[in-house]
Amino acid sequence: MRSLPGGRDKNRFLLYQLELSMLRAERIDMIVSFLMESGVRMILDDLEQALKRGVKIRILTGNYLGITQPGALCLIKDRLGDQVDLRFYNEKERSFHPKAYIFRRKDLGEIYIGSSNVSRSAFTSGIEWNYHFDDRRDSHSFHQFCDTFEDLFYNHSVIINDEVLK
Repeated sequence: MRSLPGGRDKNRFLLYQLELSMLRAERIDMIVSFLMESGVRMILDDLEQALKRGVKIRILTGNYLGITQPGALCLIKDRLGDQVDLRFYNEKERSFHPKAYIFRRKDLGEIYIGSSNVSRSAFTSGIEWNYHFDDRRDSHSFHQFCDTFEDLFYNHSVIINDEVLK
């Protein structure tokens, strides 16, 4: 387990850590309050490479206060098409503010959880606090987060298609 408090050391940037995890992942799940174009541009090549390796990618985001940028969603849809299962959390009566990046492969499941949405600042030099752990060290918590993601993704979301984007 380690914390990633951000700052000036590029090796501690969340972006760097996510890129390493994406390279090895067989499945990628992201649950973030919002997506910004600046952050999507930073991970788009890595997501595309993962898809070419057959990785399943799911992203659940929010549209609370209109912060998620339509341009960020369009970048994903235009470049990756329907290969990425992209959804909006859709319960109006509950706030939606998670930020977690879940990676699975045959021998390991890992999660980064903390304060970073998908934005340039959150991925690089912004003051963000994130925590990384894997299913070897804390299997119970890892599976609890994964189960919650599954529930929110399949039971409390709407697929972002062309009609929803309009």
